[in-house]
Amino acid sequence: MKLTLSHRNHAPSKSIVEMIESELKALLPDLQIDEARVRLERSLTDSPPFSVAFHLVTPGPDIIVKSSDHTLRAAILKAFERIAGKIGHRKVKRLQRREKAPAIELTRRRPAGSQRH
Repeated sequence: MKLTLSHRNHAPSKSIVEMIESELKALLPDLQIDEARVRLERSLTDSPPFSVAFHLVTPGPDIIVKSSDHTLRAAILKAFERIAGKIGHRKVKRLQRREKAPAIELTRRRPAGSQRH
């Protein structure tokens, strides 16, 4: 997994970067992440001042999440909660698709070598 971290008006501490890396690694059993693009931003005029955007490049549709809060850590944790929700939603959709898919009846298959008339 490739991690690209960008920040604006704020330099993240080492503990914040380690927290992001550990949370992303915790997602790996449930989701294959090829690349993670993380943008941390501190607004000097808006409230709440901290916003976080995650773009997780995965097989299939990418996961894109944004969140904001009054502290950077809280904004990051909100984003990971949303990511977990999206992963859970994907699992539910996959299970529903499997339940709705008709089972293939092997008895209806033609024997090898037979021809249609």
